[in-house]
Amino acid sequence: MAQQGAGPGVERPVRVGLIGTSWWADSMYLPALADHPAGRCVAVCGRDRDRAEAFAHRWSIPAAYTSWQELLDCGDIDAVIVASSNDSHHAITMAAIERGLPVLCEKPIALDDVEARAMATAARDAGIISMVPFTYRWMPTNQFVRKLITDGYIGRPYHLNLRYFAGYARGSEYAWRFDEGVAGSGIIGDLGAHWVDMARWFLGEISEISANASRFVERDRRADGSDYPRAEDDAVIMARFESGAYAVLQMSAVCWEGTPFGQTHHLDLHGSDGTLYGFNDWTDVQEVRGVRADEPGPAQVLTIPDDVWAGAPHVPVHDTYKHMFRRTEAMTRGWLTAIAEGRQIEPDLATGARVQELLSAALASVADGGRWQPVPVSEAQRR
Repeated sequence: MAQQGAGPGVERPVRVGLIGTSWWADSMYLPALADHPAGRCVAVCGRDRDRAEAFAHRWSIPAAYTSWQELLDCGDIDAVIVASSNDSHHAITMAAIERGLPVLCEKPIALDDVEARAMATAARDAGIISMVPFTYRWMPTNQFVRKLITDGYIGRPYHLNLRYFAGYARGSEYAWRFDEGVAGSGIIGDLGAHWVDMARWFLGEISEISANASRFVERDRRADGSDYPRAEDDAVIMARFESGAYAVLQMSAVCWEGTPFGQTHHLDLHGSDGTLYGFNDWTDVQEVRGVRADEPGPAQVLTIPDDVWAGAPHVPVHDTYKHMFRRTEAMTRGWLTAIAEGRQIEPDLATGARVQELLSAALASVADGGRWQPVPVSEAQRR
C-alpha cells in the first residue's frame, strides 16, 4: 500500500496525482482536494504541456506532466485520480494498481465489461482502495429517496422511472463523448452509467436489460478530417430486478429544457405502500413528493432532513452540488479520507464493473433490436 494519509501516527498527508485537465477536473476534483486535511494534489498530467502547466500554476500544484506513465513513476504520489478520456481508463488504472496506488476512476470505467472486470479483479486482489464517482448518489433528493425506500415508505417496489434530459449534444460539432472509438458508447455510457447505478442503489440487483437508442444529430468529422463510428445521443433502457420490480431509464442529450443549467432530472417510484416523485431542475427546485397508500392525493412535498442536506445551500441547485463535493465527505473527499484511514469505500471499481456489465448488455440489446439480455450476477459480486 502506498504511503497513507494524515491519520494517527502517519507522517504526511496523502499525495494525489491527477490525470486529466478538463473543465470537470477543474470544477470537481481540485476544489475537493484544495483544503482537505488528509491530502493534497501534488502532480497533474495533461496531453498539452502548456495547458497542463497553466492548470498546475492555477492550483499551485508542484509538478505537471504530459505522460501519465511518468506521473505514476515519479515517486512523489500516493494515489491517483483518472479523469481522462474513456479509452485510457483501463491502461492507467491497471498500471496504478500494479504500483499499489489507490485509484479514483471516472465512469464509465472502461470501454467494455471485459476491461472493467479485469480492473475490479486486480484492485480486489491487490487490496487497492478505489472509487468510481457516481455523483448523483450524493445529491440530497436521491439520498432522501433511498432513505425512504430503506425505511419502508413505498413497501415492496413495483416500478421505477428515471429520466435525465440534457441538451449538450444538440450541436453537430465533433465531441469525443460521441466517438465510439474513444468513448466506447455515447449516452448509454455517459448518462446511462449514472441511471443504472442509481437504479441498483435504490432497488437492488438487475437481472435483465433491454434497450433502444437513437442518433438524432448528425455529427461532424474529427478535427483532422477522419471519420469515426458515431455513438447514440438518446436511449431508453428497461431493467428487470431480481425482486420482480422493473425500471424504465431514459437518457437524452438532445433536449431543450430552457433552463440555465440545461438539464432536468425526474423520478417516479411506485410500490405496495406508497409513491414517491423526485424532481430537480438544477436551478431552483429539488424536491421529493410522496403519498402513502390509502392516503388522499396528490403527493405532497416531503421535508428533506437537515442531516441529508449536510449544511448545503438549498438554492441554487448547482450550489448544493458544489457544496456536497467540495465541503463534505462525498466522493473525492471521502475516498481521500478512506485512504488516510486504510479502509475500503463504495462505490468502488467492483461497482463500476457491474455497471459496465449492465451497460454492455444494454448495447447488446440495442444491436439485437431491443431483445432482453440476461445479466447474471456471481456470488462474488453481491454486496
